[in-house]
Amino acid sequence: FVHFRVLFIPQKDSMKHVAGYLLCVLGGNESPSAADVTKALSSVGIEADADALGRLISDMEGKDIGELLETGKGMLAKFGGGGG
Repeated sequence: FVHFRVLFIPQKDSMKHVAGYLLCVLGGNESPSAADVTKALSSVGIEADADALGRLISDMEGKDIGELLETGKGMLAKFGGGGG
């Protein structure tokens, strides 16, 4: 499972939807719709799963992406490195 603050989605096929969503946000769309993400994914030959994407869109509704990323960054710090 991928933890995206309070967003839990099965990892299979989920990262492509999260990546598409984030690309839309980076492109200036602060609240991408399922159609926006589907269009972004299809532009590079990736087929979206309507059910999984719908869950992502509904889970992201009303949430600030910057706040979610900051929370996630803090969680990553707990994992530590492994470098020598």
